Amino acid sequence: MTRVYLSAVAVAGLAMSANAGITIDVVPSSAPNVFGSPSWGGYLSSSLNSLENSLGNIGDRNTDPSAYEISGPIVDPGDFMVSSFKSWRGTANPASPFNNELGNRMHFGLHAFGDGVMQFALQNVAFEIISSDDVNSLGFVGNFAGFGYSSTRFGVDWGADRSKGGGDDIIYTSGNGATLVDEIVYVGVGNAFWPGGSDPDPSNPIGGAQAAMDDAISYVLKNAPFTITGSYTIFNDSGSASVAAVPAPASVIALLGFGAIATTRRRR
Repeated sequence: MTRVYLSAVAVAGLAMSANAGITIDVVPSSAPNVFGSPSWGGYLSSSLNSLENSLGNIGDRNTDPSAYEISGPIVDPGDFMVSSFKSWRGTANPASPFNNELGNRMHFGLHAFGDGVMQFALQNVAFEIISSDDVNSLGFVGNFAGFGYSSTRFGVDWGADRSKGGGDDIIYTSGNGATLVDEIVYVGVGNAFWPGGSDPDPSNPIGGAQAAMDDAISYVLKNAPFTITGSYTIFNDSGSASVAAVPAPASVIALLGFGAIATTRRRR
């Protein structure tokens, strides 16, 4: 079974595979930078909770950098710009409470679960991120062969009763990724641009930082609609989700034809 989660305001597409044993939900979200952003831990906790329990948004990222919000179908380029300098959603040297953040990365959260009969393992999960520009700048392909369960991805064995809950579930937050489970929850593989690299301008860090950010954003907008798609495959089943960055809200209807959906994005 394959379920594609498009957005908080769009209807999820549901298709049956020949196997029909595993449901794969893919939910995009712009996260604080896992490499150094202080709000990552709070975001991670909310992300896993929402993905497992279908809770939707938790918090407001306009006021709280640790908030979890489902992205799409339209996002700002700053939603996938991480940095070595302080930044948030495309702005260098942001004001509090974002002043200690290090940018944002687009993650494609995963919630995969079986039918109570068929089990699978983390090592069976493969992933792919592709971007629509000619050089596939954010392309990222791999799998979890040789990796284990962790704080960012856990597995659940539903126990002898073969259904979730009931007191006999076993949750794996560490250990061998070959362990069979009925459910996997994962904050998601992610990718982003890195404006300026490790040091955008040693002689003028703040001005140079924003200039580096603006340059990366300009590249995205020149290739608009710049689409990022994240996909997962488990055996013969797969799921995917896409988000797109566009030049400005007024251009959304002309570029993508999403109508009123264009008004759902808010800017800081």
